[in-house]
Amino acid sequence: MMNSKQIAEQATMQSFLNCYFRETGNCSLEETKNWPELEGTVPTSLLVSNLASQDIALLVPLKYWSETGRHIISFPVYYQTASKQVRELDYVTMVSAVSKELLNEQGRTDSEDELMLRVILSSQNIQRYVEARREDFDALQSPDFTYIEAEQSLLFGHLFHPTPKSKQGISDRDEWNYSPELKGEFQLHYFLADSSIVIQDSSEVISASEIIKQELAGDLEISSGFRDTYCKKESPYIIIPGHPLQAKELVEKEEVKKLIELGLLIYAGPLGKKFTATSSFRTVYSATSKYMYKFSVPVKITNSLRANLQKELDRGVEIAKLIDSKVGDDLRKQHPSFRVIKDPAYLTIKTTEQDSGFDVDIRENPFYENNKQASLIAGLCQDNAYGAPSRLGAIIRKLAEEENRSTEEVSKDWFNTYLSMTLKPMLWLFEEYGIVLEAHQQNSIIQLQNGYPSTFYYRDNQGYYYCESKVDRLMSILPELSEKSFTTCSDEVAEERLQYYFFFNHLLGIINNFGTEGLASEQTLLQLVQKQLESSGKESKDEGLNRVVSRLLYEQELPCKANLLTRFHDMDELVGSLETQSVYTTIENPFAQGVLATHEK
Repeated sequence: MMNSKQIAEQATMQSFLNCYFRETGNCSLEETKNWPELEGTVPTSLLVSNLASQDIALLVPLKYWSETGRHIISFPVYYQTASKQVRELDYVTMVSAVSKELLNEQGRTDSEDELMLRVILSSQNIQRYVEARREDFDALQSPDFTYIEAEQSLLFGHLFHPTPKSKQGISDRDEWNYSPELKGEFQLHYFLADSSIVIQDSSEVISASEIIKQELAGDLEISSGFRDTYCKKESPYIIIPGHPLQAKELVEKEEVKKLIELGLLIYAGPLGKKFTATSSFRTVYSATSKYMYKFSVPVKITNSLRANLQKELDRGVEIAKLIDSKVGDDLRKQHPSFRVIKDPAYLTIKTTEQDSGFDVDIRENPFYENNKQASLIAGLCQDNAYGAPSRLGAIIRKLAEEENRSTEEVSKDWFNTYLSMTLKPMLWLFEEYGIVLEAHQQNSIIQLQNGYPSTFYYRDNQGYYYCESKVDRLMSILPELSEKSFTTCSDEVAEERLQYYFFFNHLLGIINNFGTEGLASEQTLLQLVQKQLESSGKESKDEGLNRVVSRLLYEQELPCKANLLTRFHDMDELVGSLETQSVYTTIENPFAQGVLATHEK
């Protein structure tokens, strides 16, 4: 068995190279016999990428070639120099060579040290997680799991990201305490604020401050004295929870010190029951709390500093109002297995800075009483670090054994059921109300019943888009729509985001895992998506929906978010307009390839 460092470095190379190949198209599938230096020592096929400006060729042997673009590499990987010598490629040399090629293509002479730094940080973190979680070998692939076990299972992270586990601004000690991969548990820190300095909003019948007080009043790990003094409705103070890392930074700010001196703010410190991080790091969960909390933390994770922006706090409340309106009623009637997890309230403090750092998004916890068999999609599809099946692989094989059927038959039924409760409602929301959800694998949760999809949950207070052409329909329900949340965008942008987040990131990720696990062919599952799209297109007279369906079925290439190029250009995806947060590139469209293959037969 490989050691933790080898596992981490191979995972890093696999995600980085798949990003590079997908985003640039700079690779060709060749037979090993064309490379006598490798013949007999590696599998029969490999991807060859010519870094032309440096006269270097990357030679990447394949264990599994994927129609969805995420190939499984057979290590070691090689490179050929200008002198035609073939050597093994390590991950640091890989990043250096690819970065230099991208720089040369742009005519730049500087170095890309920030990308190198984050790749190294990410690899070192993966190594730490793999080493720390070896005892969880069985739990990480078990078909029986809880919500938080799935949330904390992403040892590799986003499989199409060059730096999936990079974190900047956090010490090793804090990493052990607060990272989901290391399962740390911690108390939240609390501030008591005079109402004159608080900004809050809520879509619920009670205010954000009352939600917090009710939660703390029921927490018997907090002293009765504190609960009697501060958790009653009549208490003049508003209680604001904070992440420990957030609180540590806030109490050092001069403006915060001034508020404390003036008696407008009291730092109460750590209190009450323990919480633990979900996959997003800054969203925390307790099995005994009706709410989760999403904080601003002074840590840069992958591409972005993790801070709640005011427009995102407002967006969460706005969406909660829509879900409690006719929009939500219609959604529940049409698609009862599809749920949107609401972020119905928030709290923050007024300061001279635009974003004070006190902001906390309050999210409902649908897994408060039923946390069994609920997994984010990324958790189902995550490659197992120790060579065992993915969780999805274990689930499908268990079902196949119980039902005495082939894994392909079970996979097709499972996936068709999944499409009926995800693809159809996503397209329905888009068609009826012009709402697009940023439903990537980490924002999407499936709860299983007897191994099969039962209820789908979408979560995020950031990831929504309102199509300009249908915004009047939403404004007739909620007149103040988008005034604070800035969620309206052109139909073109909304359609592009729907194509990428749900179809390319989400569905292709699931299809790829069925394929890499040997459960069912990717082609078979791509054709199931094609059939659902064809059906939706025939049933609809909506121009926008028909444009999306037509592109997915017949365009040979489509825009796709480029995580490596976004990172290469050092873009913070949480800053900027909805249109300009990320780099998009054009890639081959596997759904169209599936259609053409079907038609040719």
